[in-house]
Amino acid sequence: MFQDTLRENVGSFVQIITAIDVINGTLLAVTDAAAVVRTSSSYGEPTDVTIPLVAITYVRIFSGVE
Repeated sequence: MFQDTLRENVGSFVQIITAIDVINGTLLAVTDAAAVVRTSSSYGEPTDVTIPLVAITYVRIFSGVE
């Protein structure tokens, strides 16, 4: 299943594309309903973003990238 593949890549840098946004960051967790990604910016603290799995259109997984 889709979430099982995502779970195998927890800790990897990912790019998650939805219909309205592109989220880049480290995949922290995957539940049966959502993925959690820690985004970083050059300003302020990192932010954890929860993305419902039904909203995900495409996922890129960058292995070996920190």
